[in-house]
Amino acid sequence: MKEQLSYKKAGVDIDAADAAKKVIAKSLETTNKRVLNKIGAFASLFEGTFPEYEHPVLVLKTEEPGSKQKLAFQHNRVSSICYDMINHLINDIITMGAKPLTVQDAIICGKLEKKVVTELVKSMSEACREQGCVLIGGETSEQPGVLEAGTYILTSSIVGVVEKSKIIDGSKIEEGDCVLAVASNGLHTNGYSLVRALMTQKPEIIEMQVGEESFLEAILRPHKCYYQSFRDLFELPQIHGIAHITGGGIEGNLNRILPEDLDAVIDLGKIEILPIFKVIHQIGNVEESDMMRTFNMGVGMTIVVKKTALDGVRKYLSEKGCSSYVIGEVTKGEKKVVYRGELNW
Repeated sequence: MKEQLSYKKAGVDIDAADAAKKVIAKSLETTNKRVLNKIGAFASLFEGTFPEYEHPVLVLKTEEPGSKQKLAFQHNRVSSICYDMINHLINDIITMGAKPLTVQDAIICGKLEKKVVTELVKSMSEACREQGCVLIGGETSEQPGVLEAGTYILTSSIVGVVEKSKIIDGSKIEEGDCVLAVASNGLHTNGYSLVRALMTQKPEIIEMQVGEESFLEAILRPHKCYYQSFRDLFELPQIHGIAHITGGGIEGNLNRILPEDLDAVIDLGKIEILPIFKVIHQIGNVEESDMMRTFNMGVGMTIVVKKTALDGVRKYLSEKGCSSYVIGEVTKGEKKVVYRGELNW
């Protein structure tokens, strides 16, 4: 007799997926009145009326947590990688002064494991709630033969809203403005291909102490979210630009918001380098220029602010638990970030 083939034998278990979806539905329950349908529909409905805005503009972004997710799954940090992804997403849209509204996710895997998938959705939903937005749905795709069992790829998309007249896009940046660094809490979600190569080359580094924690703990700390600390600043007209320092470092991100005729001159000596970057630089023998292109170096966000408002902004951030300090100023130029001085290793 010929062997019968089935979807389950081919590697996709619909019953397991349905069982996971029942648990997922509980994680996605919300009291948000803008969400108009329940989980299970073919698409999500979210009411698009904004009576508190005169001219609402939607702010959209899609993101994934990069190769950090490989390390996270290898070391059982399923929940923390969800915070990495959601916090990175939110940080990107708040550079425009936006309020986060909804997130949708996609989980692609070689084999759907109910415990893992339900924890992923639960953690993403919790990460959203902590920032005042809601996970309203997404997609879980089991793809045997495309991905190996145990391999997961995550991605998500966000919708935010901002008043058109209050969009922060760098267009108001002017000569004499100060560039304020707001401290990161580590690598956030960038540079992990280099870090994984270092760990392969020098596996002993995993247990090395970095301050009061191990190297592994330091590199897997979730990406800091700045929304709750920044949101009241969005009303200040003296805030002229915000840049999220991700892949490309300070130079590759701050230049994205500069007007065509202005430069940002950064004093490298003022950057407060976090200990984890000093370890990577030393143990990996990574060139300084490569460090600056790959990592945030301790600067999670930069805010371009009018000099007269600088003290007030710094005081506010301090009260919100964010360390900030001036690292540069805006001058006439050609839309470039110009480095001066030397890093203090």
